[in-house]
Amino acid sequence: MKRYASIGRSMNIADKYFRLYLRDSLKPYDLNTAEGTVLLSLYGKDGTTENQIFDSINDQKPCHTQDQIIDELHYDRGVMTRTMKALEDKEYVLRSDNPNDCRSYIFSLTKKALGFKPILVGILYEWNECLLEGIDANTLKTVENALTIMARNAMKYSKN
Repeated sequence: MKRYASIGRSMNIADKYFRLYLRDSLKPYDLNTAEGTVLLSLYGKDGTTENQIFDSINDQKPCHTQDQIIDELHYDRGVMTRTMKALEDKEYVLRSDNPNDCRSYIFSLTKKALGFKPILVGILYEWNECLLEGIDANTLKTVENALTIMARNAMKYSKN
């Protein structure tokens, strides 16, 4: 197994540089990485992940509770509270009372957020193009299959 130790390191490096790329790409829009990631989560529908957004762009207006977003993104509650407050202040989300739980809120996207969706998806598309440069289709399919299995295993064996 020692010969495969570079896989985890490479994944960490790719993740680090993705976050830097996202940070730099969102800066002109006065958004940070956490805010961009939350918007991606809110753009999804019925558990759609940010990766699936490329496959199915929809114009519906999903709503989520803060706890649902925390569960999906595995963010700390304090970070999520600050992020949602910032998105609300920047007029990307609306907060309303949760009729099913008076202790929580439901967040929905504003017209501003829906208008920003193509820009954010474009940023992700550009990153994918950069990341996949020089990888042939066969290799890419193998990598995609392996990463899917690795992600499934990571969730399966996570202590959270």
